[in-house]
Amino acid sequence: MTEEKEDKKKVAIPIEGEEKKKKKWYWGCGGCGCLGFILIVLIGGCVALFGTDEDDSDKKVDNKVINVKEEEKDKAKKQQEEKEKAELAKKEQEEKDKAEQAKKEQEEKEKAQQAEQDKKEAEQAKTEKACLNIKGNTSSSGEKIYHVPGGQFYDKTNPEQTFCTEGEAKSAGYRESKR
Repeated sequence: MTEEKEDKKKVAIPIEGEEKKKKKWYWGCGGCGCLGFILIVLIGGCVALFGTDEDDSDKKVDNKVINVKEEEKDKAKKQQEEKEKAELAKKEQEEKDKAEQAKKEQEEKEKAQQAEQDKKEAEQAKTEKACLNIKGNTSSSGEKIYHVPGGQFYDKTNPEQTFCTEGEAKSAGYRESKR
């Protein structure tokens, strides 16, 4: 047992040169450490520049969501514009209908007025014809004579003047026919 104890007690004493070599090997000139550091920086830079597939998929999903929202907004705007156009067209059609109806009413009023005027003119013409039934003529002796309908010479007489009433004929200097 003594030997074992002695073995345990024996500790290798490092030599100064070996210890420096080991330290140099771990840290050395910094080549291996620097190389690792440079690799880490390069990988980090690439990830920062190009991102990961997960980031891209998130961006794509976000873009799709944004695009869907924009499309919905566009659809809503288009529907609103279509509604406004439809309302405007409806209003224009109503205005046209009102204008046409007003025009028809105006035409009907004008027709009614024209009919009334024609009726008045017809009555006036009848009155004038009735008035023009007394014929005035000058005889060969120069005497002024008027003839009434139903008289003997009424149909044969070519009037020089016509009268509505006998009073007008008498005031013009005519006398009534004897026959």
